[in-house]
Formats: sequence, structure tokens, C-alpha cells
Amino acid sequence: MRAALSFAVFCLAATVAGSRGAGDEVLARPGVGLAAAVQHSLSTQNKTAPTHSSAAQATHQVVAGGREVENKKHLVDENSWKNDLVLWMLPADVRSRLPRVAQTWFRCWVMCMALYFGVGCLWAYYAYFAFGDKLFKQGQIPVFKDMWEQMKVSFIGMPLYAMLPTLTEFCVEQGWTLAYGRVDDVGLARYTLYFVLYMISVEFFVYWQHRILHMGVGYKWLHFIHHKYNKGDQMSPFAGLAFHPLDGIMQALPYSWTLFYVPMHFLTHEMLLFFTSIWTTNIHDNVHAKIAPVMGAGYHTIHHTLYNYNYGHYFTFVDRLFGTLITPEELEEKKAADAAAAAAAKAQ
Repeated sequence: MRAALSFAVFCLAATVAGSRGAGDEVLARPGVGLAAAVQHSLSTQNKTAPTHSSAAQATHQVVAGGREVENKKHLVDENSWKNDLVLWMLPADVRSRLPRVAQTWFRCWVMCMALYFGVGCLWAYYAYFAFGDKLFKQGQIPVFKDMWEQMKVSFIGMPLYAMLPTLTEFCVEQGWTLAYGRVDDVGLARYTLYFVLYMISVEFFVYWQHRILHMGVGYKWLHFIHHKYNKGDQMSPFAGLAFHPLDGIMQALPYSWTLFYVPMHFLTHEMLLFFTSIWTTNIHDNVHAKIAPVMGAGYHTIHHTLYNYNYGHYFTFVDRLFGTLITPEELEEKKAADAAAAAAAKAQ
């Protein structure tokens, strides 16, 4: 007990002594001038600076770690909420036995089917039945047999398509990516900057994934399934997801791997990923909206008929950069020039 009290008194004395200024200690010594005291004080501060720096660094690491934990918790809670939006249809005892990753996969599969069939049916109704006589010439509207085949191919692939967002969400919840949960965490300016950088990466790599799928084995084994619909009257909104499953996943992969090197709001990422289901519906309907530099249906119809042009995703920039862009207007001019040349040759 006495030893403990003595140690406590020693610690208290050391604390009080340590609180005295170094300059005070030096000035208390006989025969030491003010200049020497100042020099000693500066020297002591320089020796203790690394300690203060280490403490600040440790504090920063604790704060950063706390933010990371909070971000992961927010993402997990948000993903659970998204599961609740869909999994209410399952009995409670069935859902409780499903692993979290299975719940996420089921949610993604259901949402993929709802978007594909819901948007596709609405699009087909308005494009072909409500306004078909205004948008298409006779014989240009695809027949039901082709649309039904496209729906079957898409339906078979959807369970596998849903695996990509499921795996991506798992990686995000583990903290392996740079995804964040709240816009407030980075501010609107950085959110916008990160969004632009993210989309640049997606545009660039979707272009090259698509272009690679037109080379050799990629086309022979995978992409040819989608290019069976190579005429305007065979393409429909339902052709948008009519891929070999591996083909569809490869073209969507840039959305996921970009999260590993570009900070991105995760809910925005998921909305963009599922928006591709709507976008592919749009670019396969053969209605050219003329809103360049957007890579609309007019551009994509050229891709299906000429094969080696217009690989881009949302915009024409990457095709223009690599010399694979043909606009619908340029193609019409070329056809007119070829027709005039043929007529002139025939007249001679």
C-alpha cells in the first residue's frame, strides 16, 4: 500500500515538474542569460515536436477509422432497406434462413426482371402500336416471334446477371472499394467530380469490353448470340439483354471494378447499373432521336448492321477517339453517294 502511494506521489510530482516551462527551468539556474534560455527552450521544443506529430497522426487515424466504420454501417443498413423493399413477398421464416448474399441476389434478380419486362412492354406498346404508323415504315416493325425469342434468351441470363451487383455489394460492405454512403461525406462538388471520373472510366472500358467481344473467340463463343438480331426489323426493346450471360456480365463489369479506384456514391452506382436495362431498351428500338453526342438507337442500329462501328455506351466520344464512329447522317450520305455512283455507272 505504501509503495503504491509513493508511486502515485512520484507520478504527480513528475507531472507537475513536466508542466513547468523549459525556459523557466533554465532561467532558474544561476548565471544563465536570457538568450541561452531561449535557445534551450527552442531546442527542447524541437525534440518534443515528433511526439506531438505522432499524437496528431494517431488522432487522425482514429477519426478516419471511425468514419470508415460509420460508412460501412450506413451502407449495410441501406442495403438491408433495399432488401426489405423486395423480400417482403417471401415468408418470414424463409427469409430468415436465407444468407444475406442470397437475399441480395434475389432482390437484384427481381428488380432486373421487373425493369426488363416492365419497361420493355411499355416501350414496345408505345413504339410499335400507339405510334408505330408514325415512327416506322411498313415491314420495319419486328414480329412477335423475334421478340419472344429475345425475351427467352434474356430470362435465362437474368439469374446470372444478378450475380454481378450481388458480388459488388458484398465487396462494398467489406470495405474493399472506395464507395461511400452519403453525399454529405464528400460534399456536392467532390460528388460531381467523382461522378464524372467514374463515368469516364465506365465509358472507356465498356467500349473496349464491347470491342473485344467482336474479336475472334469473344464473338464466336459469346457475342454472336446478341448479333443474331442484325437487321432493323429484328431488333426490338427486348433485344437489350438478349446476351450470353458471360457477355452481359463482361460489358457491365466496368461499373463494378471502377469502384476500386474511383470514389463513388454507392446508391448512384446501383441506379446507374440498373439504368442500363432501360438504356439498352432504348438503343434497340430503331428510333433515331438525333441527340448527339448521345449514342442512341440510330447509332446502335448501324452497329448491328455493320458490326465494326459504334461500340460506345452512352456517348460517341470514345468511338470518335479510336476512329470507329459512323453517324446515321454520314451513313445516309454514303448510301446516297453510292446510289448516285451506281446510277451514273449504269447510264454509261
